[in-house]
Amino acid sequence: MTEEQPRLPGKEYSDGKERPINLSIHQFYDGTTTPSDIHKPDPEGQPGILSYPIVKNGHQILVTWTPQEESVIVRKLDFLFLPIFSLMFTLMAIDRTNVSSVLTSTFLSDTSMTRDQANTGVSLLWLGIVLLEIPSNIILHRVGPHYWIPAQVVVWGFIEVLQMFVTNASGWYAARLFLGLAESGFIPGGLYILSTWYVPNELTQRTAVFFLGPALAGAFGSLVSAGALTLHEHRGLRGWQWIFIICGVSTITSGVLAFALLPKSPYHTGHLFGGLIRMQGWLNEREADILVARQARQQDNQGDGSNIKIQWKDITDVLFHWATWPYLIVCLSGLQSTNGLSTWGATIIKSLGFSAIRANLLNAPGSLLGAIFGIVLSAVVDRYSRFGYAIAFSAVWTLAGLIALYCLPITSQASWSFYAAYLVTQSSPNWQPINVTWLSLNFKTPQKRAVAYAVYSMEPLTLMKLKLDDH
Repeated sequence: MTEEQPRLPGKEYSDGKERPINLSIHQFYDGTTTPSDIHKPDPEGQPGILSYPIVKNGHQILVTWTPQEESVIVRKLDFLFLPIFSLMFTLMAIDRTNVSSVLTSTFLSDTSMTRDQANTGVSLLWLGIVLLEIPSNIILHRVGPHYWIPAQVVVWGFIEVLQMFVTNASGWYAARLFLGLAESGFIPGGLYILSTWYVPNELTQRTAVFFLGPALAGAFGSLVSAGALTLHEHRGLRGWQWIFIICGVSTITSGVLAFALLPKSPYHTGHLFGGLIRMQGWLNEREADILVARQARQQDNQGDGSNIKIQWKDITDVLFHWATWPYLIVCLSGLQSTNGLSTWGATIIKSLGFSAIRANLLNAPGSLLGAIFGIVLSAVVDRYSRFGYAIAFSAVWTLAGLIALYCLPITSQASWSFYAAYLVTQSSPNWQPINVTWLSLNFKTPQKRAVAYAVYSMEPLTLMKLKLDDH
């Protein structure tokens, strides 16, 4: 159902310009179709048919499709993008937070470090992330996300492995700083990629799946660490060294997998490993046309998507937009409430009198429950678009748990009561994917959305001085 219309030389659109589209996922808008047209039936008057024009091979074509066809395509996207990006985000979150499990082992005594020095290394990781967050996204737009994201993952995976050779505080500081530099830009880059393949009313739930990473890291990272600690002295390596080896090798593997499978555009889904291997793609040409057309229809964005470059004006427009800062305040409120528990959960539980392995096992359920509740809440938001109510619900849940933690004594006699309150707090739905999706809907161009994602991800800078008592 693709109707081709030859392009007439010198044809002008409503704004006096003639703009082609590069056949990527990015948006095309020819100036002749208005948002009020997009729900009208096709020229034959068939109800339920959607249509939008794109330019292909120098000709303007009208792509028409049914909601059923669109649903099939979205399911295909879900089966590729959500598992890959959730896996990479999970491993990244594990690489960031496994320091809690490492500190339950012999790490401090083996490296002659204090807990304050270990915590300074955590702060340096966040500094590294913030320093290159926006530059990394500029590089992403120039190099291409299908190359840049996998390369990042492989690099920080190697750095994660190299942490096994840390012997003193200086080496720890350097390792964590370079780990942060390598990870910078991944979260906003991943969010940007999702926003170019999905339309706005699909994003909240998909973003929630993407943000399963930290929740799954809290659950499965603790389980992995518990298993790694049982390898203490195996082949002459300490348990904490095995944690870095297992996490790093897993991260490298996920990066190679992403390089193999992430396509450059809907028309390149059969190009594996950047085109080194070619086979039949998981989207046929018609499905690719529909994907490009539906993005153009929904985003209603002008411009050529082949060479999207972030300009200084895009950065200033986002930074000085009135809507940016309220979302950042909400983000900071959530991070302040739970970031310490997420980073130091296993260490806190161990301080209640539990063994290192048991503390890591007990740290898993809360994050897993929070991930499940977060997905359910995001599905409700996608259906009813009640962003504010959802965030308020999560905030009240978290506040109740924090009040209980504040009031309960931290003693071995009350260890299970304190753990129950900790479990309630950690199982609260994560409102960050809802909040960041809400923020992105205020910016229509892909450049500004990418900057907004990057600015949002820089909020952890304010938490860099989180400290634990040195005992």
